[in-house]
Amino acid sequence: MRKRARQRRKTRQGLDPLSWSLFAALVLSLFFVRIAGIWGFVTPRDCYEIDINFIGPTPAFDGPFEWLLLVGLAAIGALAAQAINALVTHTTTRTFWALWTVNLIFAGLLIWAFAMVWAWFNPTAPAARPIFQITGTVQPFQHYVQPDFSDDRKTGPYFDWKWDEKHEFLVNEDIGLKERAELITVCDRANLKRAQLKLIYGERHMDGTLIDDMDRERLTKTEIVPVLYDLEGNYLVTLADRNVLNARPIRERDAAYAPEKAAMSPEEAKARWIHHNVWYGFDRSFPARTEFPRIPKEDIDQIVAESWGDDAPSWYEGE
Repeated sequence: MRKRARQRRKTRQGLDPLSWSLFAALVLSLFFVRIAGIWGFVTPRDCYEIDINFIGPTPAFDGPFEWLLLVGLAAIGALAAQAINALVTHTTTRTFWALWTVNLIFAGLLIWAFAMVWAWFNPTAPAARPIFQITGTVQPFQHYVQPDFSDDRKTGPYFDWKWDEKHEFLVNEDIGLKERAELITVCDRANLKRAQLKLIYGERHMDGTLIDDMDRERLTKTEIVPVLYDLEGNYLVTLADRNVLNARPIRERDAAYAPEKAAMSPEEAKARWIHHNVWYGFDRSFPARTEFPRIPKEDIDQIVAESWGDDAPSWYEGE
């Protein structure tokens, strides 16, 4: 009896290793939630792969947030068993229950993180709206909601490029390139975006617009980018930033590039376009510069002095 009493007193003084193990595992899992969220938005090549990065490509548990759900559920089960054991054996303290409560909150946060992600990518599911109504804090991805789109592509010559009215091409025979400003649909998931907006705002957007009446152009992401072809009309390369180049339409076009037909490689075409337009396209009368022009210090001093209204510079005389 005495030995059992000493054992109980010892148990009351400390904490079950399971409590600390669960605490450490849940803290690391919550940290991973943040990492997975950043990774999910940064690494996809286009908008079609964002949901894959969060909940996986198939209905099976193959996404990071689905595994976090399993961690949260397993923690709930362990906490339930731990609580039952503590109540039966009467060997708990206030510290135990405090840490147990913290672990329960952390496990709930893991489950809720999955619920929010799942609802966002399944906005038409019956359970999605209650999840968002409970929090009411999630905002849509504003870069998908754009003002009314206007097609302002170039339709005339510039520099020494000639405009082909019939084919709507800019032609530069000197460097063997054709250029055309093309409208690229980087992301076209209007139905999903419309459902996401209704999930958050209800029937009307923040500006009062009825979401069902929004034009499709406002719910898709489009870019106008220059596209280069050779003089025979074979596709060479698209000139755009990384976000556009990683979009599905550009990837498909790049994959269809035919080196046996094209007059040059995409790298050569891009180099010619940049070299000609940036360095020589603005004014071809300028001679080529072999070195950067430098202004003597005396001339700079005089310019500064005249700008300040002095006959001669004096700001450095004390040096």
